Amino acid sequence: MPIQPQSPRSDAGFTMVELLIAMVMLAALSAATFSVFGSQSKSFRTNTSRFDLSQNMRSAIELTERTTRTMGAGVVGQQPTLVYGGNDILAFNADYIERDTVNLRWAAYWNPDAPAAEAAAWDAATATTLPNTSYTYPATTFRLSSGSLSPAETYLLYLEQDAATTRSDDFILFQRVNAGTPEMLARNLLAPTGGRPWFQYLLQRTLVTGDTLINAAGGLLPLIRRPAASATNAADSANFVRPDSVRAVRFRFRVTNGQTGAEQSIREVETLIEVPNNGIPMPTVCGRSPLPPATLGLIDSGLGDGRVTVSWTASPDQTIGEVDVRQYILWRRLASAPAFEQPLLVVRAEAGTPTYTSAILDNLPGTAYVFGIAAQDCTPNLSTTLTSNITTSTP
Repeated sequence: MPIQPQSPRSDAGFTMVELLIAMVMLAALSAATFSVFGSQSKSFRTNTSRFDLSQNMRSAIELTERTTRTMGAGVVGQQPTLVYGGNDILAFNADYIERDTVNLRWAAYWNPDAPAAEAAAWDAATATTLPNTSYTYPATTFRLSSGSLSPAETYLLYLEQDAATTRSDDFILFQRVNAGTPEMLARNLLAPTGGRPWFQYLLQRTLVTGDTLINAAGGLLPLIRRPAASATNAADSANFVRPDSVRAVRFRFRVTNGQTGAEQSIREVETLIEVPNNGIPMPTVCGRSPLPPATLGLIDSGLGDGRVTVSWTASPDQTIGEVDVRQYILWRRLASAPAFEQPLLVVRAEAGTPTYTSAILDNLPGTAYVFGIAAQDCTPNLSTTLTSNITTSTP
């Protein structure tokens, strides 16, 4: 019996069973993949949320502490230390930033790129109403005795509602220097619980109760430092100088991650910042180069003996301003010489002495001289040199 040839088996395809098995395996693999992806995505969102919360906390606390601790540094004359203290705004003067690359003395930080209008006292020509208040500042421009602006600028820390979100209860913490552009320090902030203020001020009681501190609240706020005048009544005088009694400022913030509902995280933080410079007269310090004497006079004896009487007025920085002039340096050179060399005379600055006089005896008769005088402080920096010319008489 002949053997029938078998038809060749077709390998072009999958059976139904194989296809079902492949689909089930693919579905299981996809489900596992999406589960892992979802878990990782949730973990990423959680970690990002925690980072945002942590970053907000750091900005809200560290940046406010950094400037507030310098409150009062570098203020001059009648320039107030604490300008305005309210529940949601704090304004004070401090020489926090310096852009002067030559005579840096007071500032906590040096930044040559800082705007000039934000590295010295606030000019009254650009006075504005302080945020969240009806108080306009400054009424005057505070200056050194030389006429230069005080080195202490005005810092404003304040809260404003965040208009960029749909919520009505979140705020932004801003910092502004003088009339400059506000800088955002932190956002996604909620008001403290229990109706407590954002900023709280601790006042020192009278000497009878020692170092006990009390909270300034209610009718004691806002704290506004104004100069007392002879026509000021007792109550107003107490209110005007009360800001000088502030020894610490407490900041309170409820910081969120910017989410709502179940995704929202909230941390309530607070910090107490001491302000040791507030209300304390600043000591005399050696700062910028002193101002030169206003005048330098030369009088020849007229006898042909070479005697010249030199007189000069005290530097303004001897009795006012920085009050740090220690001595005066006198130079002399021939009119034909290009520059002064060794000092001729050193004269000690004496308190209560407005004019100094010295007789110079060893000049040559009939000779042209140039005399120079400069003030020197305790740095010791020299002022610019004030010069005057004279030709001695002949016998």
